[in-house]
Amino acid sequence: MNAQLIEVMFNSQDLARSGLGGRDAVEAPLKSALAEAGLGAVTGGGTGGGVAIVDVEVARERVPEAIRFLKQQLRQLGVPPSTVLNIEDSEVPIGVYEPWGDAPSRLD
Repeated sequence: MNAQLIEVMFNSQDLARSGLGGRDAVEAPLKSALAEAGLGAVTGGGTGGGVAIVDVEVARERVPEAIRFLKQQLRQLGVPPSTVLNIEDSEVPIGVYEPWGDAPSRLD
């Protein structure tokens, strides 16, 4: 599989205030949802410097679908609005609460 890393990035303080707990409270349901959908896998993550990250790997050709799926799952979990999806160190992260739309053309 030609994999693409998508980082789900949280402001640690916002995540703590959200009532979800921490990164683990998001990582476990994402892992299950991705496996059930056959769309990708949670491959790790970490916390430091005021940021919590969950790493997700998907097949490169499924990135647009994965973005839509991740946004939907994260919204259902009630993550803070400051949560973003970072792909290839993009200069403009894709916000979880932005309108659905298609993935930017650079990801097609």
